Amino acid sequence: MTARKALHRKRRSDRIYDFFFAGLAPSLSILATSPVDVVKARMQTAGEGQCNQSIRTRDVLMRIVREEGLAGCYRGIGISVLREASLNVMRLGLFDPIMSFMHHGYRDVASTAETGLPPLYKRLLCGSICGIVGSLAANPMELVKCRIQCAGKSATSSHMYNYSGTVDAFSQIIKHEGIAGLWNGSQVFAIRNAFGSAANLSTFTALKAYILQFRKDSVGVDIVAGLGSGFVTTCVMCPLDMLKTRVQNQPIDHNGMGTLYNGTIDAALKIRRTEGISAFYKGFTSLFIRTGPHYILTFAIFGMLRRYAETTGSQPPTIIGDS
Repeated sequence: MTARKALHRKRRSDRIYDFFFAGLAPSLSILATSPVDVVKARMQTAGEGQCNQSIRTRDVLMRIVREEGLAGCYRGIGISVLREASLNVMRLGLFDPIMSFMHHGYRDVASTAETGLPPLYKRLLCGSICGIVGSLAANPMELVKCRIQCAGKSATSSHMYNYSGTVDAFSQIIKHEGIAGLWNGSQVFAIRNAFGSAANLSTFTALKAYILQFRKDSVGVDIVAGLGSGFVTTCVMCPLDMLKTRVQNQPIDHNGMGTLYNGTIDAALKIRRTEGISAFYKGFTSLFIRTGPHYILTFAIFGMLRRYAETTGSQPPTIIGDS
């Protein structure tokens, strides 16, 4: 009985470590990928309402550097770190616990050697749940990040919020849009993360489980699986990410309603009509340049932290794997 209680206590401690690592790893990763994140936001809002606007990643980046300096590439970096932590502490941290409930015997990706890889529908469902929960927690930070990144001396968006900083952004949103205004665009953000996390976590889990049949768990395994999942995620998420940026960056009237788009479906129809179907993939290259390295770093750091905790005795090898 005592041994069982001790094991239960260790596993509960493991989960706490995993949630901490899940928030820390992507927060460190965004320090490297933030410039591309800013470029992506600028590209997605450029040419709003205009047809056949051709925008290149390199041109946008050079314009930011020329007119705003290197600091412009890290516009909103503080809130970006908070966004990554608040989103992924749930998105990544919940994957293994939920999957262990859905799939008998599952503890982590490494345990699939014994239990078998959970079927695709379970991985997609689990990833979607994690993405939705994470998006609800992170939407206020995502909203502020989006508006800050879409503004700036070199920005070409049809509308910009000229906040002086993160604190001013929160205070202005609460003052003019109310507390509920912090969740503007939450619907499309939740859909984005449901599809994106389903693609990301299910692909990462499958790739890592496959590679672990031939290799020992290592940084290299995390890098390959992270890159593969990043490409799949970009293909699935790009149109939704573009819609999210447009909805969250639009001006808001005194009733708290958007003046350009009346929700996600209305935004999709208007963009399709005025800018063409290709507009939904504006910023695809910059999104992948951001997403690929971001997931590589996130999963590599996450994996290293977990393996380090295991080898030092801080965390027994109970879980790992997520995405």
